[in-house]
Amino acid sequence: MVHVGLLSLLGLTAMFLAGTEARCSSTSEIECHRDSQCIAITSVCDSAKQCSDGSDEDPYVCETWTRTSPNCGGAGLMYCGWNCRSIPDACTRSDCSPKLNPRMCEMVRAGKLNLPKKLPEGMNMTSGIVAVLTTAVNTSLKNQKRDCPMLYTRVGQLCLALFSPAKVKWPEARQFCRSIYGDLAKFDDVGDFGHLVQYMRSSRLTTDYWVGGRFDLDTNAWSWTVDESAMPLGSPYWAVRHSSSCVRRPPPHTDPFSNPPTALPDAPCFSYTQAPAKRQEGWCSALTYEHYYYLTDQSCQEERSPLCMLEANDDDDQLDEEPEGKV
Repeated sequence: MVHVGLLSLLGLTAMFLAGTEARCSSTSEIECHRDSQCIAITSVCDSAKQCSDGSDEDPYVCETWTRTSPNCGGAGLMYCGWNCRSIPDACTRSDCSPKLNPRMCEMVRAGKLNLPKKLPEGMNMTSGIVAVLTTAVNTSLKNQKRDCPMLYTRVGQLCLALFSPAKVKWPEARQFCRSIYGDLAKFDDVGDFGHLVQYMRSSRLTTDYWVGGRFDLDTNAWSWTVDESAMPLGSPYWAVRHSSSCVRRPPPHTDPFSNPPTALPDAPCFSYTQAPAKRQEGWCSALTYEHYYYLTDQSCQEERSPLCMLEANDDDDQLDEEPEGKV
């Protein structure tokens, strides 16, 4: 049986995919959560309930909903691409996506307001949920050559999927990402990492996310699991932590395969240390709100949200195969 946390995560994602065909007659409208009532997108989160079920003012919706940009006068207008654009238009443009919350755009594209549901305790995993996920990503990968497929959002040069509602342990987070043709995110480029940190801040996210790094006991190094390459150490990737005692700072640690150097006896003493602090099995990397989304080392058994990345692959035939690590 699959862990309930992963079941909830897959169930939430299947819920977002359900009803991806808009029922409202106009792209300027969106369907309420529990019935077929359609309201204007500009009415969502305007402090006045238009949906009979109140879903247009639900906190889960409104914490991610963009009403307007400061540079645009009317409600539901977003400034990007040198123009004020409607929210539905902005959600289709890669140059607008860094300014919009991906959860909001998922609802806009689906044409329906969605609220999270928890799967009942002990519910068995069915092949139907996995089939919905893999088919959706497979189909959209084939149909969208220049942009990210369903479930993924363009952030800089990367296609990323941030699943905020569910919290799972690191192994289950990776299992989920691989079931949708991706893997937990890795960062080879400072620019890509900077784009992501800025995106998470501008989206006002407060969720902690697992990414694809962990301490590998075989190599005695922090490694990216997607390709077993060594993770970069130090700034600008890893977070700085306050220490209750004064710590003598050693020379910069740049070799991921060696233990941190020892500070010289006359080294200055500081009240801050830089992650990662742990060099032992069972520690994984995360981007945490507490540390402004810089990398930190956390116990792999803690529960956080998955941050999935879609690897670029020109071989379309591979999409017809069953994804590696299927649930």
